[in-house]
Amino acid sequence: MFKELVKVFGETIVYGFTGVASTLASAFLVPFYTRVLTPADYGVSALIGTLFSILVVVANLGMSSAIFQAYFRAKQRERRDVVGTSFISQTIFPLSLSLVVFSLAGFISQILFGDNSAAYFVRLSSLALFFNAGIMVPLALLRAEGHPVNYVSINLVKLFSTILLSILLVVVLRLGLNGVFWANLAGAFFGYLMGLAYTLKRIKLVFSKYWIGEMLRFGVPLVPAGLALWVLNSSDRYFLNAFVGISDVGIYNVGYKVGALVTLVGSSLQLAYPRFLFAIYNDKPNPKDYFKKINTYFYLLTFTAAFVVSVFAKEGVQILTGPAFHDAYKVVPLIAFSYVAYSLYQNFGTGVFLAKKTYLSAVSTAIASGLNLILNYLLISRFGIMGAALSTFLSFLFLALIQLRFSQGVYRIQFEFRRLLKVFVVGGTLVYMSTLMNFGLAASLLAKFLLVVAFPVLLYLLKFFEERELKKLSVIWSVLKSSRGRPGVFVDSLKQELIT
Repeated sequence: MFKELVKVFGETIVYGFTGVASTLASAFLVPFYTRVLTPADYGVSALIGTLFSILVVVANLGMSSAIFQAYFRAKQRERRDVVGTSFISQTIFPLSLSLVVFSLAGFISQILFGDNSAAYFVRLSSLALFFNAGIMVPLALLRAEGHPVNYVSINLVKLFSTILLSILLVVVLRLGLNGVFWANLAGAFFGYLMGLAYTLKRIKLVFSKYWIGEMLRFGVPLVPAGLALWVLNSSDRYFLNAFVGISDVGIYNVGYKVGALVTLVGSSLQLAYPRFLFAIYNDKPNPKDYFKKINTYFYLLTFTAAFVVSVFAKEGVQILTGPAFHDAYKVVPLIAFSYVAYSLYQNFGTGVFLAKKTYLSAVSTAIASGLNLILNYLLISRFGIMGAALSTFLSFLFLALIQLRFSQGVYRIQFEFRRLLKVFVVGGTLVYMSTLMNFGLAASLLAKFLLVVAFPVLLYLLKFFEERELKKLSVIWSVLKSSRGRPGVFVDSLKQELIT
């Protein structure tokens, strides 16, 4: 069992480099952006960005997930047909959608802001839409074939080209929102080109009616789920704009971004997992034992990330942002733990995917998004940005629970709920204690650092860790020290040590 777990988490470490780079880049830009752009500028960027995040989901047609199911079902000689079919569909449909959105830019600006002032930004975003949707098949192919380094390279090119152009256009040339949207477009374009360079030679340009049918049957039910997840992730901005104004949208969006840094851990885990999900299910005699352990480890890692982000939220926001954005720290803990619940939702859905009942994910997210809309209306109208954050947390928690209920009905897994509860109680108590600390900056940082150190110690004292896990952790620590900060050496040595 541990050999397969090492492979999953070994690739997770490589995928995680993208997240680490994104975190550092975002942290680097925030001090500049919050001193150049106003909260209202952030609000405009947030509203347009959230709209196009759902349009990317629609353009994708669930292919990012469907390609895995089809790729591992297909015989070796058929896999190029699978990839070629998905590549063609993911070129034609996103291009068509981008052209439609481009032509409706003025209308969309009227809906969002009451005038045509943002139509130009909508047009730029419609062009980026094609590249952001089109790159998903090359990236999915790299994940399916187990090439995390190439996957990370493409994303880093996209990321750093966006960052460098943002600095030039927004900070140096002071182009404001124009610079933000042009940098986003250019980054998406460069990432798309590199994705093609890596993968086009392995794509057979054929269109299979059989495989497009199979992938659409698997992927299309995920689109409503994606739409519902968009409601959970983004609809609160529109309620905030209606109830309290565009500046509060900008402040909330800064806090949301800080809290959502947890997804950089969760997403890297989930990027590595699908390739092993079907392989474990098809090849291992007791796959449920693997799935329950993977869920526990995923939860511990994402919870730890949310814990650290929450403990240092106030000081982090004060250091990174201008004074107009300092109140953003208040929403960070609720947003951070919302994404811990979202990570649970993904892992609890293992049974849904294995049983090919992806419509259950659509049902669970539809119910949770309906609850979210109701909570947004009730809470944001009374409590502003805190109401938005609380609505997000409660909705994601409900989403995880209903997904668990559905998934257990089709493929029951004995998840380690007692261990999950220990992590929640210990971490939640320490986060609450951190909110009571209101010292000077240096003293607060020191006190909160001690809370972070106390977290694993308390878990150890409460016997969260199993004896076998403690032995493996000691091996990991030894390998980390011997690698001297070289990621490639660390991953290779870790696989060799733990597997043997």
